[in-house]
Amino acid sequence: MEVDRGHPPDLAAVYPDLYAEKPVIELVTMGIGSLIWERHGHIALCVREANPRNDRCYNYGIGDFHHPLSMAWGFLRATGAFWVAKMPVAEMLSVYLYADRTIWIQPLRLTADQKKQMIDKLEHDILIPNRYYAYDHFLDNCTTRVRDVIDAAIGGKLAAMSGPADDRTFRDFAREGFYGMTVPLLVTDLAMGRTTDRVPTYNERMFLPQYLREAVATLMGVQPVAVYTRQGPPPSTDSASGRGWLALVILLLTSPAWLTRRIGRLQRTGLAIAVVPYALLGTALLLVAIISPLGYIRWNELCLVLLPIDVLLVVLPAERRRRYARGRLVMLGAILVLSLVGVLKQPLLTPLLWPAIPLAVVGLWPDRQARAKVGRAGQPANTSMPEARRTGGRRA
Repeated sequence: MEVDRGHPPDLAAVYPDLYAEKPVIELVTMGIGSLIWERHGHIALCVREANPRNDRCYNYGIGDFHHPLSMAWGFLRATGAFWVAKMPVAEMLSVYLYADRTIWIQPLRLTADQKKQMIDKLEHDILIPNRYYAYDHFLDNCTTRVRDVIDAAIGGKLAAMSGPADDRTFRDFAREGFYGMTVPLLVTDLAMGRTTDRVPTYNERMFLPQYLREAVATLMGVQPVAVYTRQGPPPSTDSASGRGWLALVILLLTSPAWLTRRIGRLQRTGLAIAVVPYALLGTALLLVAIISPLGYIRWNELCLVLLPIDVLLVVLPAERRRRYARGRLVMLGAILVLSLVGVLKQPLLTPLLWPAIPLAVVGLWPDRQARAKVGRAGQPANTSMPEARRTGGRRA
């Protein structure tokens, strides 16, 4: 069924039994868009009344996208950067039609009491004291809020459901939304901590709209109707991890450390070029982990790998620098072992290269300049040759 842009669809012909009694509550899900924050889809609840003028939608995914820095800060600090808003059906749908995002609608199979409970909850949530919430991408987002509103009305039946099991983790589900986008894929590796490396329950999987849509279809026997289908190219299915590109970038960034060691000149400069970028990234990850209450940001194992104090490699005297580097290499070796046996959960193998290369250069690669100085210091004085000749080659 196609929908005219800007006009809400009428599904009464598809589900006449469900639309016979108003109000009708619809679950509306949207496919992915081209922008980063659109890559995991979206969801809303709409209410259809006997008088179409009173039709409305409740959207829990409202944020100040015109001020992304303040919104990102509120997200990191969990200070209520997102809120729920009520708007006309046509107005809400037009946003997603304009963005060329597929739209599915499912009327919910509910009793009159269940509908009233849901509408009361939705109206409660749009009140100013209640509308703002601390967004958590996995545990408290626009979809989980809708899921919980439905589940409370139907007596916890969604929470009790079990579905097809597989070994995909929260991180895997997050990465699927960014297929074909190398930088966001790498961000999921670097910025998301160990709590995302566990397999969610079926109910937790409903943090993504398509799984809530699937669960509702199974539980209520109401298949979603695609009232608008994306006209642009289909979403990318390129699942390349981007970790190969990250390894290449790391090799390029750390190459000055071993190149300058090899030629014996500008070694501190080469070390600075290799170390400072990952030390700055490590500092940023550590600060974010300190200020954010979000578990998947706070418990980031990369904070053990990309240590800001590795700048000591640039400023310490040669012998102390060498001892520090060797100690850090032992630490990285322990991290590698713990990662391989599953104690550490995050994908750390590629990031480990970043500090390991300059640390190995300093700790394990002999310094040509130092060897040359030692060699010159060990040479006999210039007076020894004439003295040897005066004694006929005999030593005193």
